[in-house]
Amino acid sequence: MTPPQGADNSGPPATPGELYRRFDRPTRKRFGQHFILDPAILEEIATVADIRSDDRVLEIGPGCGTLTLILLQRGAQVDALEIDRDAVAFLRRHLEPHFPLSIHDGDALVVDLASILETTPLPWKVVANLPYNVGTRILFRLFEYDDHIEEMTLMFQREVADRIVARRGDSEFGALSLMSQLHGEVHRAMTLPPGAFVPPPKVDSAVVQFRLVAGTRIADDEVRRAFVRIVEAAFQMRRKTLANGLKAMGCDKSLVEQKLESLGLRPKVRPQRVGFDEFAELAAALLEEGEVEV
Repeated sequence: MTPPQGADNSGPPATPGELYRRFDRPTRKRFGQHFILDPAILEEIATVADIRSDDRVLEIGPGCGTLTLILLQRGAQVDALEIDRDAVAFLRRHLEPHFPLSIHDGDALVVDLASILETTPLPWKVVANLPYNVGTRILFRLFEYDDHIEEMTLMFQREVADRIVARRGDSEFGALSLMSQLHGEVHRAMTLPPGAFVPPPKVDSAVVQFRLVAGTRIADDEVRRAFVRIVEAAFQMRRKTLANGLKAMGCDKSLVEQKLESLGLRPKVRPQRVGFDEFAELAAALLEEGEVEV
């Protein structure tokens, strides 16, 4: 392969630390750039993501490419989406000529992800150290492509990760927990302190592993939309009983309490005490009764 004009001809970097030294530029706060340099941590993330030879990987926000390098060294074919144009130019010079890497210049919140994901019928894995200020928004964008994406290994601020992986009865359990469960299996894989990054953020971070289900765990479109509506309504008033929360969206309170009893729940149960399966069954029941518009 002939390197493109301006390519670095000294060969590919051998380690994440070497790659970072070549970058030699201050990180940019507005892009949420916090890089991991420790190869042991990067290898652990790649192991959590189960990256193997010939995997197709979408990486969002590679920055200077320290994690990208580890993914490529494992033999994966990587498409990297980066908003920082200087980082894009750096990756094109130092990594793209030496590895099966495609760099995409753009914002993960607005770029046409289908144009990337539809380039192959093979299932994708997504690996990303997401900017904390837009992490959940990017997550919900990725959920839209569950017919293309098989697994996701994503890093969030720890408090956000706590909400994603929470289960019924946990203090952090809420709409984000249930929406994550709607799209598949989810668990926390790693927790990292600020010192694992350069520069260190002000908060702890956590890696969350998702295994997505194509079409979500609720196959019926109308029931799925009803589920989303009642979950959002329930947790907008999480201190109220579930029946009172759904009453505010127009549901008959006594009917909701009756349906809850039929599911083996107390009529005055609060939403954080109701699990995914019960919310799904409640959504189907209220939809059948005409209590939810979708």
